Amino acid sequence: MKGLLIKMLITPVDFDCNMDCGYCYNGSARTPCSSVSKRIIPMGIIYRIFDQVYPLLKGDQLIVIWHGGEPLLAGQNFYREVIEVQKSAVRGRYRVINCMQTNGTLIDEEWADLLLRLKIGPSVSADGPAYLHDSIRVFLDGRPTYLQAMRGYRLLQKNDVNTGMLVVISQNNVRHPEAIWQWVLEEKIPHFDFLPCIEPELWRKGEQKYGLSPEEVAEFSIRLFDLWFNHGDPNIKIRTFRDAIKGQLGGRVNICSWKAGCLQHISFDVAGNAFPCARYHCYPETKMGNIMAQSFPEIMSSSKTRWVHDGIAAGQQKCKNCQWNPICGSGCPFLKYALHGSWDGPYVHCQSRQALFYHVHDRIFQKGN
Repeated sequence: MKGLLIKMLITPVDFDCNMDCGYCYNGSARTPCSSVSKRIIPMGIIYRIFDQVYPLLKGDQLIVIWHGGEPLLAGQNFYREVIEVQKSAVRGRYRVINCMQTNGTLIDEEWADLLLRLKIGPSVSADGPAYLHDSIRVFLDGRPTYLQAMRGYRLLQKNDVNTGMLVVISQNNVRHPEAIWQWVLEEKIPHFDFLPCIEPELWRKGEQKYGLSPEEVAEFSIRLFDLWFNHGDPNIKIRTFRDAIKGQLGGRVNICSWKAGCLQHISFDVAGNAFPCARYHCYPETKMGNIMAQSFPEIMSSSKTRWVHDGIAAGQQKCKNCQWNPICGSGCPFLKYALHGSWDGPYVHCQSRQALFYHVHDRIFQKGN
């Protein structure tokens, strides 16, 4: 497994959160993700992870995403200490790029200043204008969160913190691409991406509440692409569309599920358990080992890791003859596993991705336009 890893996810408070979003996969009807609630990952685990990962890196840097739940619940002192522990463990052997996915509601001037000084690049979650966002993204007591989330986002911008925006597309907003695009323009959001909602447990029962069909994902993606493409402002970057264009022009795509990313990623929970991605934390059978019980090389060469990686690779091979495989990478392995119980099932967004790729191809090569 030497020379494999490029990205690591860490859930410092596991799935603890100050919000209760309707579609959140962390709140679905799964096995509890942790037997210990409201726990923060110990610094001993942090040190061991960063001390031992070096021989397994593919290059001279590691991208780390602090995930959740809401990672800011770990507190400011936690991240001050994390960066010092990182430096002590890394010892100049490689570079760490720290990123974060946050709901933004806890960000104030102190947080914005700290994230800037620690060089942690956050992405804020928001689902469009207030009337869309607040109908699904609420605090635990049901109060709306839009004003607090956007206040946090603007404070990050004001303090020159490198930040992006992530929009979940669900039944709540899928029919409003024009409203979302207008919101992007009005709020001057220069860098964002969108993520189609899927509810695995409810999908298997045919009872999705907020999840989308392939047709809905395709229609939204194409309508939003045309709005963005016709606007013609290169300073507004949408990651999905960037990679769709780059891939068709022979460039390298960056979205993890478009480039077989699960084979180059690893994720740790608060107890030091290792998984292929943070979304697997609620699927205990996919645990590849524990960093406090095994060395990093032992985890990466374990029979469980081989089972996970072989399954993912076999699923990807099923798409090797598709014309879009060099761009798509066969889709997100987690969703294959969550929906079908194995990695060789069909990718739920295959149809919508192909529709988008064909449309992007026609637009950039001006066919029929």
